[in-house]
Amino acid sequence: MEPPGLHLALLRQLLRGLRQQGPSPASRAPPGYLRAFTAEAAPQVAAEEAAAAAAAAASSGAAAEAAPAASAAAEALQAAAQQRAPQGTSTLSAFLGLTNVLEQQQAQMAGQPAAERLSPALRAMTWHQRYMDDTPAGRELRRNWQRQIILETKALDAARARYQKEQLSAIARGQAAALPEARQMLLRWFGPVTAAIQKEQQRIMLGARGIDRSVYGPYMLLLEPEQLAVLAMHSVINAIVSSEEQGGGTFSHPGQARVTRLALTLGKAVESQVNLEKLQQEAHAHNLHRKEVKELYQQGYKLRQRLLELRKSQPDAVLPDADWQEWLAIGNSLRDLGEVLPLDAQDWFAKADFEERLRRLAAQYRVPKEGSTTIRRVEATARRVLAGQEANWHPDILAKVGVVLMKLVTDSCRIDVRSPGGGIKSVPAFWHKLELGHDGSARGFWKKYGLLCAHEQIMAKIRPHQMVEVFMPQYLPMLVPPVPWLRNNMGGHLTLRNTVMRIRGSRLQQEMLDAADGEWVEGRGPGLSRVYDALNSLGSTPWAINLDVFRVVETVWAWGGGVCDIPPKLNMPMPADLKYGYRQHASPGQLLFYSVPRDEVRARRTEMARVAKKNRELHSLRCDMEYKLAIAREFAKESRFYFPHNVDFRGRAYPMHPHLNHLGADLSRGLLQFAEGKPLGEHGMFWLYVQAANLWGQGVDKLPLWGRYKWVEDHLAQIVENATDPFRMTLHLSSRRGGDEDGDADDGSSSNGNGRGRLSRQEQREVMAELMASKAVQSQIPYWWKAENPFQFLATCFEIHKANASGDPARYVSHVPVHQDGSCNGLQHYAALGRDLTGGYAVNLCPSDKPQDVYTGVCALVRKRVEADAAAGVAEASALLRVTTVDRKLVKQTVMTSVYGVTFVGARAQVGNRLKERGFEDNQMLYKVSCYIAKTTLECLHEMFQNAKHTMHWLSECARLIAKEGHGVMWHTPLGLPVVQPYRRKDRQHVRTLLQRLVLVENNDDLPIMKQRQRTAFPPNYIHSIDSSHMMLTAIACRDEGIDFAGVHDSFWTHAGTVERMNDLLREKFVELHSQPLLEQLLEEFQRLYPGVEFPPLPSKGELDLDGVKQATYFFS
Repeated sequence: MEPPGLHLALLRQLLRGLRQQGPSPASRAPPGYLRAFTAEAAPQVAAEEAAAAAAAAASSGAAAEAAPAASAAAEALQAAAQQRAPQGTSTLSAFLGLTNVLEQQQAQMAGQPAAERLSPALRAMTWHQRYMDDTPAGRELRRNWQRQIILETKALDAARARYQKEQLSAIARGQAAALPEARQMLLRWFGPVTAAIQKEQQRIMLGARGIDRSVYGPYMLLLEPEQLAVLAMHSVINAIVSSEEQGGGTFSHPGQARVTRLALTLGKAVESQVNLEKLQQEAHAHNLHRKEVKELYQQGYKLRQRLLELRKSQPDAVLPDADWQEWLAIGNSLRDLGEVLPLDAQDWFAKADFEERLRRLAAQYRVPKEGSTTIRRVEATARRVLAGQEANWHPDILAKVGVVLMKLVTDSCRIDVRSPGGGIKSVPAFWHKLELGHDGSARGFWKKYGLLCAHEQIMAKIRPHQMVEVFMPQYLPMLVPPVPWLRNNMGGHLTLRNTVMRIRGSRLQQEMLDAADGEWVEGRGPGLSRVYDALNSLGSTPWAINLDVFRVVETVWAWGGGVCDIPPKLNMPMPADLKYGYRQHASPGQLLFYSVPRDEVRARRTEMARVAKKNRELHSLRCDMEYKLAIAREFAKESRFYFPHNVDFRGRAYPMHPHLNHLGADLSRGLLQFAEGKPLGEHGMFWLYVQAANLWGQGVDKLPLWGRYKWVEDHLAQIVENATDPFRMTLHLSSRRGGDEDGDADDGSSSNGNGRGRLSRQEQREVMAELMASKAVQSQIPYWWKAENPFQFLATCFEIHKANASGDPARYVSHVPVHQDGSCNGLQHYAALGRDLTGGYAVNLCPSDKPQDVYTGVCALVRKRVEADAAAGVAEASALLRVTTVDRKLVKQTVMTSVYGVTFVGARAQVGNRLKERGFEDNQMLYKVSCYIAKTTLECLHEMFQNAKHTMHWLSECARLIAKEGHGVMWHTPLGLPVVQPYRRKDRQHVRTLLQRLVLVENNDDLPIMKQRQRTAFPPNYIHSIDSSHMMLTAIACRDEGIDFAGVHDSFWTHAGTVERMNDLLREKFVELHSQPLLEQLLEEFQRLYPGVEFPPLPSKGELDLDGVKQATYFFS
């Protein structure tokens, strides 16, 4: 019989292997496999350890008795786990069944050279291949995997191929004028920029002297000239169409871009493309170890050699049809086996590694084979980069590469403009200049900045809808489920370099993440396994485009926008120029020059600057709108897509795609729905009604739940009209036809199935023009426009109508997410930490028949004190009441941001903005009243949340004491995520480049900390780490019960039919989270990390009963 220690060692070895490699293909492991296995294996490991200890102390007979006992305990555990596990399969028994597979994999890995082993990046890229079998699901996964690879890696190749094709076709035929103006410009520039890059590469290869050429040169040779040209042109265009804001001051506006930022962005784009090509080469080298792949490539090489032989005598020769069909068949077979091939089939089976490219360049530029130090230096640098030793280039390398490409663009790109004499002349499209600007700091220093400026004709020719031509985002939604997070640098996309945390350059933060991974892999603790489990749960939720809302959005945008937070397509008109001139004096023949008063001139200039600034902002908003619509159009064709998630340094989860996701504004959220629908069931319709009331807002969302339901019932006719006739065309038809809605349609009339009635197309255009221009009377405006969240409200209207029209709402399959939002969630966590009964009641932690509104509660306290002060003769209180009243809106922003550490200065500015909106014109009195109201609001807030105030003060004091000793604040979230506050003084590195000296700002853990920032930021950051843990725990619990879940910080989403179960789970997890001694654990960790600091005692707690949260209806609602 095997000694117990052997069984224990095997179990630990297999557990470590599973954590390193992930579940084997044979396991078909369900979501949450690793977490569930760890939980199930722990008791068996303990039993094995006990048996091993007994065996070591006893005789051989005792050991023989201990082994069967351990085996019996394991069998009992497996039987119990099998009953609990989903689909009737124990994760532990399934794992133990993989022993042979893992041992074979390990043996195969051990026998391979180091270069042939799978890197984390290649493991991520090939993750899904284990599930690509011959079942329908496996074949679909294979197709989508191939499309996902193309989506991530081939955007640059597609753009390059498009330019080359248009150069050969449209321009050769004189048809370039038929292209959009933006495309014409890019196409005109592509050739000169490519030629300039080729000349620069030639100078690099020949060892020509130049500023920094020996530094950036090797990196410029890692890509083809055409690739670099596309990256450079697109990066420059993207930069000049959007403004750059920082610290409240605009550094640049559309039409110009800061050189430092653009250089780093451009250098990063080159680095990312090099890393992509490196990964493709690694995947190719790995696949060549498979016999079938190698044989297919040998066949392909023979066909390519045959083609090259034909082209020696005839340059345009093509393969015979039979050979070409074989060529295509080989390529398709290679793709099925996981090979990433070029988009153009003509480029298949051509060696494209760096050494081949270098040899081609050397031959092209006639570089001597012997004695060239340049070639040796380039090869050495390239091998370091391609071997992964320089996966992340140093910032000065990024800047130098970016600047040289920027200079080549400015030197090569020209644009034709009309001269004053009426002719056409060619002028530079871009130029570099230095300009004084605000540095964005509180002290308001001014300094010189380098700007890349674009000719005004470029901005005039680029229309927002044409920006899609240069929009190549890498982090798009995914067509396949994201790669599960197994390391802090492995997960998410297939080929793109992802990290689990958005780190601000902190080496210490990275070391702590690596240590947590090591703890998990080696079996010393859970590490980041629960964080990974939560992110994998969030990323596995499939999404789809809501086509009903999408059609409405496209219609609004097509007719000019300007409503429901959609930006208008037209700029604001500039004020008329001031008129100067001459007039005849009363005396005969005398002319006098007249002008405009200085005050009027000054006011007109201010107004012109305001309008110009607004128009620049509108341009950026229009570009962002086009990005969203372009993505929606592309993914509207897909039945499902996914958002991989990662976290910020506090642990809050975010989708990695930045433009169209459920964390966006109302438009983005309205365009999205769950891909997998679920029946409404018995109570789903109730929650759809509540959702509609919540999204309508305007006080309806503050009613009790049944009051919200009743409001929708009372307005059901308007709800139905929103769904069947979103633009109220029927109403306009009635008004235009004298009330006869049943008359015959005019010729050319149309109906889109959404109730646009029988208006002719001309009449529809007139109606839409009236609506977009806000000329219609209030009663004719579409009802859903008036909602606080119009597009989400419209989506819910569509769903309610479809459910009712189905005839059986309980069986209707719904896709629209229903939200449950926390009630001032930050204060909820503060109240729970301090067991604050009064504050907890104010934020709905206690059972109540109606929702409590903390903003209204604080408002009542502030109003009472202001009225008393006014009666006592306080000038500020009297001045306030003469102009306005104290209402909820006046104090809401200050209360809401109090949990985020708003300062008195910030609160004063918030109140001041509200007072300006209400007509306060005396700036001196505005300042005094703002100070008075801000101080009163904060005092009333602290009065309401006594225990929460003490908790906040304790957190701030701990951070102050830590910062006083020169340390940054560090802690672990309840789920084990290490957090390092990154607030340190910046290290400024001066980098000399071709254009100017750049100042690069780097984060460095050795620099002094920012003491004030460490103190003020810690309380809100700690609360964020708590609320993110609550969301993650809820995500895992919902996933384990088969509930689709999405989280937007303190807003939890699921199907209408599963809202009630999610509500139970989120309350259970909140109580479970705060039942832990969180502050005690934090103090213990601080004392361990900072032994020389004397921390204050923990604040006393109140009498709040956490279990009451489970019955608190309006905790989340």
